[in-house]
Amino acid sequence: MLVADYGRHELYPKEKFTNVQPPPRTIPDSPGHKPEWLAACKGARPALCNVDDTGPLTETVLLGTAAHRAGRKLEWDAAKLKATNCPEAERFLRREYRQGWEL
Repeated sequence: MLVADYGRHELYPKEKFTNVQPPPRTIPDSPGHKPEWLAACKGARPALCNVDDTGPLTETVLLGTAAHRAGRKLEWDAAKLKATNCPEAERFLRREYRQGWEL
């Protein structure tokens, strides 16, 4: 398991990873979530965890969960946001909203 935040990166169980050397750092340190977010809002620079990166990553993780719940591999059409081979997975990907709360 990896536990990471702005100031730490730890692998667990620790005794299993005592000889692991971390890769060289390529991402600059963040000044913290709020200052970084405010700087991005003001146009200074994009946030290190911007939606261009995190959106597709989140989609991948959530699709893994949907595939697990559906009990099979999903073939994903990203443009249509549909599992082309598994219509039964739709219930894990969409929901009906109550009247007045529709998208």
